[in-house]
Amino acid sequence: MNDSKVTRRQVLVLGGLTLGVGAVTVAGLSGPAWADSAAADVVLVPVGASPVVVLPGVGVQPAAFPRQLAVQVQHAGTDLPAGTEVAVTYDPRLYSPLPAAVATVGKQRLHTTSTITTDPRTTLATCTVTLAEAVAAGSDPVVVVGTAYPVLYPRDLVVGPADATAALGRKNVKPSGRRSLQPHRPSTFGGVATPWGVEVSGVWSRYEWENGKRWYYFPVRVTLHSVGPGPAPAAASFSVALDPQVVRDVSITTARLNHKVHDAGVRLLSHKRTASLFETRWSTTVKLKSGDRLDLGLEVRTRKLTGDLQTIKHPSVGLIGMGDHATQRQTGQNLMSRTDAVWE
Repeated sequence: MNDSKVTRRQVLVLGGLTLGVGAVTVAGLSGPAWADSAAADVVLVPVGASPVVVLPGVGVQPAAFPRQLAVQVQHAGTDLPAGTEVAVTYDPRLYSPLPAAVATVGKQRLHTTSTITTDPRTTLATCTVTLAEAVAAGSDPVVVVGTAYPVLYPRDLVVGPADATAALGRKNVKPSGRRSLQPHRPSTFGGVATPWGVEVSGVWSRYEWENGKRWYYFPVRVTLHSVGPGPAPAAASFSVALDPQVVRDVSITTARLNHKVHDAGVRLLSHKRTASLFETRWSTTVKLKSGDRLDLGLEVRTRKLTGDLQTIKHPSVGLIGMGDHATQRQTGQNLMSRTDAVWE
């Protein structure tokens, strides 16, 4: 039997479905409601808010998958007896299960047990949630068993992803009549496309003051590397965010494409300075093809500092305005930063 309290991780997973901590309230249902063969007045309704993009390969459409592995059990005309099971089957390449599944009615968490099994033939995982208590008719519990997690390059092209499904049954009786949990595919996901991805890396320099007792890092080289397989949909653009107390100015002094000097058409898009942020945004004329590497040299002018600083803006460099996020590969490196400054 599960403890009635919801853990911090479970609250984070349920966040897209809740109006209050620990309460699962369906904010948006998608798809039809299907009658279950076990009882004509029991239906399973997928919770389809905010679907996530899955890239199933090259030259195909980006696919839509549920953000949460969640289903609502509607049973207006019949009680759900103790021992009722909800079995959710999913592709383990796409989803991370909760340590223990959660079932709630309004703000009340139901007592449940859950187990996860893997089919050795299909490699699909199934989380079976068993209600340890009866649920009165019309209460419509929501069962959540996991959440999608970002699949990072080079495994982010998930070939042949399996649909998430759910089934309702009774304890020790195999559920039948599986229902798809797949959400409607948004038109913003676009049509047939070739995925693209860019990794951001670079070289840092360190500015020291107070005889080396205080220091701050700033970038002196930014590298944008295209991992393909398609070209980036827009010219390479990025931002540099630094602390205005430390940095006076930033400029781009050199550009090399695939290790050769190149006129990258670097242009300053914007310049923002506040008390806590100095940000410059840059564009180039280079559309990176698969395998291309663009190295940009930076000149950073610092201020003369003494004493402690009360706050610090840690440095970061990240992609901006590259377009078509539905086909952008999850490299996990579209931003680089450092948090190891010593300023007080």
